[in-house]
Amino acid sequence: QSTGSSGINAEYGGKFLCDDFNRKNRCKVEENPRSFSKVLRASKGAKHNLSTMNTSECNIESLFDGMDLISNLSRPRFETLIQNDLNKMKDAIQKFISKHSDIAINRVVLAGGTCKVPKVQSVIGQLFPNSPITNSSPDEVIAMGSASHAGMIGKYPSLSTKAESESDGTVSIPLCPTDIEVRVGDTVTPAIPKNTPLPCLKEIELPEGNVIVIEAGGKCIAKAEVPGSDDKSKVSLHLEILEDCSIEAIIKDSFTNERTSVHVPAPKGA
Repeated sequence: QSTGSSGINAEYGGKFLCDDFNRKNRCKVEENPRSFSKVLRASKGAKHNLSTMNTSECNIESLFDGMDLISNLSRPRFETLIQNDLNKMKDAIQKFISKHSDIAINRVVLAGGTCKVPKVQSVIGQLFPNSPITNSSPDEVIAMGSASHAGMIGKYPSLSTKAESESDGTVSIPLCPTDIEVRVGDTVTPAIPKNTPLPCLKEIELPEGNVIVIEAGGKCIAKAEVPGSDDKSKVSLHLEILEDCSIEAIIKDSFTNERTSVHVPAPKGA
């Protein structure tokens, strides 16, 4: 559900300021579009102020027929005004959690100016008590995420056509179906965790050993033999899992510059 700043301002903060002004001056300021737009701007400023202050003072000179608007909006009052949207947001998140109960949520990122509101952060924190909340710069998160997603689409153009939109507005993206690990001798190195968004790239430094085994869910899916390493060798594995779950791997020795390629086809039904 949307709790964008314009909706909250127009329906709640703006209405409160208009009602307060109309009550004091016996008029209907919302009938004047120019005056009403001033009220909405003041409401938006008040919302941002209440993210860090307990009270915000709203002053507009000559708002309507030469009369000034002088009003105070407290944080508790504002939280009461937006309670309806908070309940809708809570219901939407709970519905999403119940639908995707098999997915582990490791971090929650708050995006958008409305997420600066302390009550919004509190409600989300209660819904995800075991997940860290990233809320340092909600205004910048959307731009950063969009730039990152654009970079991924630029590198993997097929992502733009394979992403599927669900009926609830969420977007389905391919995920790694199981843990991918690399075994060299008795040493097992975690590579890509289960439910990692695909496609995915990973560079792994490997210990000494001739036989390198790529495992999925503890089962061998690929094996490669490389020349014996010495003290000067530095062997690494470049691992790439595509959106169809196929794997392209390159084993590189930085000293000899030798490379061994490994291909694992997509599993049936992927």
